[in-house]
Parts: sequence; structure tokens; C-alpha cells
Amino acid sequence: DPTVAMQGGIGGAAGVFSNAKDLAVIFQMLLNKGQYEGKYYLQPETIELFTSPIIRNNRRGAGFDKPEKNSKNSPACEAASDKSFGHTGFTGTMVWADPETQLIYVFLSNRVYPSANNNKLSRRNIRTEIQQMAYIITAD
Repeated sequence: DPTVAMQGGIGGAAGVFSNAKDLAVIFQMLLNKGQYEGKYYLQPETIELFTSPIIRNNRRGAGFDKPEKNSKNSPACEAASDKSFGHTGFTGTMVWADPETQLIYVFLSNRVYPSANNNKLSRRNIRTEIQQMAYIITAD
């Protein structure tokens, strides 16, 4: 993250740096209301707070983004429920969870290579188109 690099490598907005398996585990724990493999890591109330919108007329939650229905600017596909939440990162990474369908979607990328000017993922809606397909596949 170039901004964090300018801050000496430490910043709250540094984004998601992980692998698909670990992200899936974290988001499964969030879908399980804080519990994973029989152990509680977070209280259900904490997860509710961080995955719910906190400001009227703003889709963002305290810790995660939310879908924006009927908008081309939504970070999630049309099939994502209002209860879904996730993160889209500067490098193109996307991780999203939907409590209604129990779907977890992880998309890892490095859109900044070879240049941070690369915006094809957003311009072509690649992440959300693949996410939409995941909903269709899991619905069958």
C-alpha cells in the first residue's frame, strides 16, 4: 500500500495481506457469530456492530463494506443480500461473506502490478461478475 509505505510501513488502512484459506477461516468465524471450531474469538454483538451500517444513507459498516442495491458503484454483486459484508482492497483483493446464504467469496489479486494505474478489475466488474456466478452455482 503506497500510503502506508509513506507512513513508515504501519497504518490502519494497510488492507488485507493474507491467503485465501486464512481469509475464509476469518470470515467463517464472522458468519458463525464469533465462533470457529468450538472456540469463541469475538462476541456476536461485536460482529453485528462491525458488519452493520453505522451512518444513515451510507452503506459502510464500522469495519466492513456493505452492498449498495441498485447501484453500479456497489462493491458486491446484485445477488448479495443486505446482510452481506466484506472488503475490497487497493490491490484488487476482495473478500465477502453473506449470512443469508453462508457464502464466502475470496478473490485475491495484485491489480497494481505492473502499475497502480491498472483499473481493469473495477472497470470490467470482474470481481462482482465472478461473485454473481458463485451465487448462481451455490443456489443449485
